[in-house]
Amino acid sequence: MTVGALGALLALLIPLTGSAGVAGATPADSSFVDPTLLAAAQSAPGAKLDVIIQSAAGTGDAESAATGGQGSIRRQLDLIGAVAATIPGARLLALAKRPGLTITPDAPVRRDAYANVQLWPYSTGLNRLWGSYYSPAPPAPTIAIVDSGVDATRPDLWNKLLIPQVTITKLPQNSPNDGNGHGTFVASLAAGVGAGHTGAAPNAKLISLDVLDDTGMALTSDVVAAAQWIFTYRNVYNIRVANFSLHSTAPSHFVVDPLDKAVEKLWLNGVVVVAAAGNYGVGGAQTSVLYAPSNDPFVITVGAADLMGTASRADDVAAPFSAWGYTADGFAKPELGAPGRYMIGAVPLLAALVSARPANVISSGYMQLSGTSFASPIVAGAAAQLLARRPGLSPDEVKGLLMLGADDATAATPQSLGAGELNAAKSARLITTVWPYPNPNAALGAFVATDATGTRFFNGTAWEATVLSNPSWDAAAWDAKYWGNASWDAKFWGDVAWDTKFWGDLSASDTSLASQAQSDSSREAAADADTSSNSYPLTADEAAALAADPDLAGP
Repeated sequence: MTVGALGALLALLIPLTGSAGVAGATPADSSFVDPTLLAAAQSAPGAKLDVIIQSAAGTGDAESAATGGQGSIRRQLDLIGAVAATIPGARLLALAKRPGLTITPDAPVRRDAYANVQLWPYSTGLNRLWGSYYSPAPPAPTIAIVDSGVDATRPDLWNKLLIPQVTITKLPQNSPNDGNGHGTFVASLAAGVGAGHTGAAPNAKLISLDVLDDTGMALTSDVVAAAQWIFTYRNVYNIRVANFSLHSTAPSHFVVDPLDKAVEKLWLNGVVVVAAAGNYGVGGAQTSVLYAPSNDPFVITVGAADLMGTASRADDVAAPFSAWGYTADGFAKPELGAPGRYMIGAVPLLAALVSARPANVISSGYMQLSGTSFASPIVAGAAAQLLARRPGLSPDEVKGLLMLGADDATAATPQSLGAGELNAAKSARLITTVWPYPNPNAALGAFVATDATGTRFFNGTAWEATVLSNPSWDAAAWDAKYWGNASWDAKFWGDVAWDTKFWGDLSASDTSLASQAQSDSSREAAADADTSSNSYPLTADEAAALAADPDLAGP
């Protein structure tokens, strides 16, 4: 910890050089007073100063010195023969002339600089957005964590929740705070401030909506109710980002799915929605992204990248379990990849996850887990960081900036990590270098309407009619100025998305999707058990490589 570093240094050096307190005085006939305090008292004798007064004669003498001139005692510090007090500047000037006292500021004590023992915050450029003691990051908006709850007693999440837990689930197997552990883990990655485990946006506050019970199960209606709560209170608590590290177990079309409709209302009314792609991939091969809310074309769907333990993007691939491909409606997913393998996060000591996977516990209160569930909050934190720097960004613009700033993962199968791997520092830099901001949802904008209450919503019926009559409905939305033939237009949003593979015989395809859901569910549970003795730490060599990477320079 840094404890008034400059003052402590002066306190050590000045007596050795034979000066103390008032200029020209000697230790025999005066007290030592920190020079910054002395200057403050001389310039404003009536100002109140928070100080620590140490006395060679003990605590009683220090207390007497403090209270002799309209001072007040805030705490006795018998261990060092001192008191913490508030005294006027004039009293400090008087005390400086009497012997036997040492008076220093009762300075704020701050944690060490934000840091993480793992590689991921540095490879994504998020550490460049954390700020520092002398240059703090701007306050980020609130991130809503829709999950199993958050244990706010964990040091990583102390003072992070704006309000107590919002419990939505009515399932009987649900403990207060977070009986499962998943939500605490996710929250710590999004905005934690644990020593050596800083999250993506330590400058953000959180609101926790508990929809998953201790077994990790929820009802769709509960998740929709959580979205309703966020919508209702989004302006009260400045909720601009919502993270959903969960998904439905029933394949669906986004135009009819209730959870998709709910997250669209959030998105279209100012809340960036970030969703995990799902952990039902097999060996990195293409599958489909079939489940709400990750199948919704508006939201940012996040796949899990495997960093391979190196700073270089050249060897990064999608984690073998990370789902990717097309939705049932022809949209390519995910849009973005972020670290999601061998992640270390905070968990309640008695959480179900701890009991179920003791081999994944790396130290008291911390586990190593893998999954797109843990890639999603990294991107949620990155979105909050962009909004901290430009609060007026729309969700579409946040999505566009994150995609445009993404780094190409050349070793990964094309499309498996969407537009590429998160580079938050690069995306933040684009805020000041690109205008207008790219909008990857521009084609969908034609089908956004406003109801009588002023709430924006997506007209799915109009969209379906347009797609069926015009397979090239989206062509005009892709401006080569941003995406170009080498990027989304050709590589990602080709004609395959709107051909009869999706729109020729929906009933037949729906039947096959339903059967696929059974195997998807059986694969999903295995991902978080994926563990390694190598948690991809930040090594000296990787730190040096990252420091030399101009793409990871801050904005």
